[in-house]
Amino acid sequence: MPRVLIVDDHLLLSETLAAVLQKSGGFEVEAVPDLDEALARIASNGRYDAVLLDYDVPGMNSLDGLARAVKANGGSVALFSGVATWSVVERAIELGAAGFIPKTLPVRTLGHAIRFIMDGEIYLPSEFMLRKPQDDNPFDMKPREIRTLALLCEGKQNKEIGAEIGVEETTVKSDVKSICRKIGVRNRTEAVIKALKLGLC
Repeated sequence: MPRVLIVDDHLLLSETLAAVLQKSGGFEVEAVPDLDEALARIASNGRYDAVLLDYDVPGMNSLDGLARAVKANGGSVALFSGVATWSVVERAIELGAAGFIPKTLPVRTLGHAIRFIMDGEIYLPSEFMLRKPQDDNPFDMKPREIRTLALLCEGKQNKEIGAEIGVEETTVKSDVKSICRKIGVRNRTEAVIKALKLGLC
């Protein structure tokens, strides 16, 4: 029987979902409330066929936790969230996520999505795939600025951002200034706060 691990601190949701998936989907499902416990379960029980990881679960530290879970489980970890922007999902895929599963997905479709991930595919809901990156870019930012903003939201410093994107630190500083100007804030801290409020990252 395929083994699924749900990582979500909303226990009522995760336990209800686990019960439904076990009854109607033919899955063996476990639910844990935070990333540390999820990593401990993987370490003790071995690889899960699919891991549904909530974006805001304790211990995540933005998407750094996703990368840790992907490495620990050897893949098959999907971002599981009620709200996620194009840039967040795109970044998650780059870090090895097996896709994005909205919490609003019907249970029957969720079962299909899990099996899709088990087959080694990347799952994205059809309505999400039809969206354009520009939908998350109301401030006319350049692609590199969007990527920089996403990394700012992860708490990365200019030097780290430059190394990841492949540009000089001075270029990152210039991009951060441009981002602040375009979204109408004074500094990187305000940029992150506003971006999070607007769902830009």
